[in-house]
Amino acid sequence: MRTLVRCFDVASFMRTLPHSQALAAAIALLAVSRAFAQSPEPAIDAGVSAEDQALLKEMEAATQPKSPPPPPPPSLPARAASFFSNTFNPALSLNGLLLASATNDRAPAPADPKTGLAIQEVELQFLTNVDPYFSANLLLSLPGGRGIEVEEGYLVVTPQPYGLSFRAGKIKAPFGRENAIHTHALPFVDKSLVGTAVFGEEGLNEVSVEGSYLVPLPFYTLLTVTAMNGDNEALFASAHGEDLAGFGNLKSVLDLSDDATLEAGASYALGKNSASLLSQAAGAHLVFKWKPARAYTTRSLVVAVEGMLASRPTGMDEAAPPTPPHTSGFYGYAQWQLAQRWYVTGRFDYLRTSTVGAPVDETLRESAILVFAPTEFSALRLQASLTHPPGGGDPVIAGVLQANFTLGAHPAHAY
Repeated sequence: MRTLVRCFDVASFMRTLPHSQALAAAIALLAVSRAFAQSPEPAIDAGVSAEDQALLKEMEAATQPKSPPPPPPPSLPARAASFFSNTFNPALSLNGLLLASATNDRAPAPADPKTGLAIQEVELQFLTNVDPYFSANLLLSLPGGRGIEVEEGYLVVTPQPYGLSFRAGKIKAPFGRENAIHTHALPFVDKSLVGTAVFGEEGLNEVSVEGSYLVPLPFYTLLTVTAMNGDNEALFASAHGEDLAGFGNLKSVLDLSDDATLEAGASYALGKNSASLLSQAAGAHLVFKWKPARAYTTRSLVVAVEGMLASRPTGMDEAAPPTPPHTSGFYGYAQWQLAQRWYVTGRFDYLRTSTVGAPVDETLRESAILVFAPTEFSALRLQASLTHPPGGGDPVIAGVLQANFTLGAHPAHAY
């Protein structure tokens, strides 16, 4: 109303002026109005209520011009976009092991270190989801840097109803603690004496169909049953293709405290050998792990013990009873973390082989290793070992420096 009154007063005043003066006054009023339009908005009259002031502010905000949204990024045609999708591309990684060794053994076994420089192994891994129903894992190995072998290659069924999971292909059987671990992830440069004697250098690594069941208990318990092709030369290697081998494993992990766990497991494998007789292997292991929450990057302790017993009958002829050569032994090690990047580990190996009508052979080995691991992608490991061969021969001394490196997205190792 005040503005309207002011407008009527100005109009009455303009009519009282001559035409020339009225024109000049109109021009002056127009200039003043433009100046007020460019000046800051006057404060809201104090006589207006708080609710009216809030309403006026909302109306002013609603009438302000809005900046237009940014244009969408250019999109590829549907067919071209599918070529650039990473949804089903595999994760790739390469692991290399380089050795510098020295030993006083002039005729070392194939699995023992030799004096000189060597490539211990190169491993290439492909890991991906095939589709919503399957995932795949393929590991190609170049032992000694020569030749390509399929170390592992299997399909995993992605759905796991009722705690059941299945996989099929070439699989490192989870026999005990050591067998399923790849070379670059072993706690030492080499495998244990008893593991090599029972399953050979490559371990129990078979074309298999495996099923596992997560037992519904208050603590982690996994039951694994496997049907294998029976190709392992050290234990099976039947001449008949229909002679399959079997494997079973039960493993549990208990929480002793917030900082410590205990893993216990038992394994058993059986199958026909080259003499068409039944070969068997049994094992058990314990692993204690301690990692304090307040110093988890600088302190940890791992203590592991694993024992095996294997029987592989050979049979001299059809009239004579089979003569079963027995292989048994164990190993134990303790790993202590000195600092964030430094570890030291000591191991003791015992191997016993016996055959009916022949003396018992015993082999002992003490090993120690110092590890510098700046990151999870590299490590330098210095190992020294003293082996006492059967029959009281001269001890074999060996020293190995290993460079361990990984390229790419290597999946996490088993707990």
